[in-house]
Amino acid sequence: MTFSHASCVTTSTVSRVSMSRLSFVIALVLTPAVGLAQSSAVVDEGTFTVTEKGAPLGRESFRIARTPGPGGQVYLVKGQSALGENRISTTLGVDSLGLPVSYLSEHTVRGQLVQKTQGRGRPGRFSVLKETKSGESAREYLLNSGALLMDEDVFHHFYFVPISAKLAHLVVIAPRTADQGRFRVEDRGPESVEIAGQSISSRRYSLIGSQGGRDVWIDEKGRLLKVAIPEKGLVALRDDPPR
Repeated sequence: MTFSHASCVTTSTVSRVSMSRLSFVIALVLTPAVGLAQSSAVVDEGTFTVTEKGAPLGRESFRIARTPGPGGQVYLVKGQSALGENRISTTLGVDSLGLPVSYLSEHTVRGQLVQKTQGRGRPGRFSVLKETKSGESAREYLLNSGALLMDEDVFHHFYFVPISAKLAHLVVIAPRTADQGRFRVEDRGPESVEIAGQSISSRRYSLIGSQGGRDVWIDEKGRLLKVAIPEKGLVALRDDPPR
């Protein structure tokens, strides 16, 4: 996914940050959620088949759990995808409003790590550190109500779109590509989605931006069924109906 840059949202480059120091911070952020795993509840889990212009491209698996945190309910989101020669593993932590508090992703091609991305949130800001073969780079994003982290070619991150549906606009950041965009969210009403030969009642939401849109379908319990990015010809469809 490529997001248009939003002039109304300020971003700034921050000074180089020690990878070891940020790794330590990420560990601190993620550890409480892991430690509370026994009291967590899985709110969605499944696999997608991803197609590009109708042709198979790959698959994505994911698990989203809600768990108690120091400041209230938080979500721990884990996923893995294989799209062509690209393999992406992600772990995302968000608060009850969908605002990102932690992030870790590893992108490999033909078994070689090409990019590692780590992020952490603090009130009003989200800092990202990327490591590639050419070195490290850091960036800081300003967060406000309705900001979501939805990384490039990671479809299960769309799970949190309906949470922000009542807002006039939604700010989206994609850390791996250092993109940021502003979208309008529209509730398109009830529709049916066919999954494994079954017609599933759903609700469709559309993200509308300056360079195209995205469509998201969820069931009555908020579980993700389908994601479409029309301008890129990409569709991620759940393999089996949610249980």
